Amino acid sequence: MARIRPSKPAAIFGAVVGVAILVFGLLNFPLDRPFIWLWSAVGVGVIAFNLWAAFSRNGATQVVDDDRG
Repeated sequence: MARIRPSKPAAIFGAVVGVAILVFGLLNFPLDRPFIWLWSAVGVGVIAFNLWAAFSRNGATQVVDDDRG
């Protein structure tokens, strides 16, 4: 079984983009609206997923089963 994941620079770039999404939302939307909580959850999810893919030993975004011998 082979694991496929983004390169470390691509995953780190994805985390930086997640931080930008989070900061943009917090600065431009009123904090008393439910939408900002969804926006923040998505931003944190993007950051966490990309950092996991970049630094975890088993971090993989896709698993390929290979039955070649």
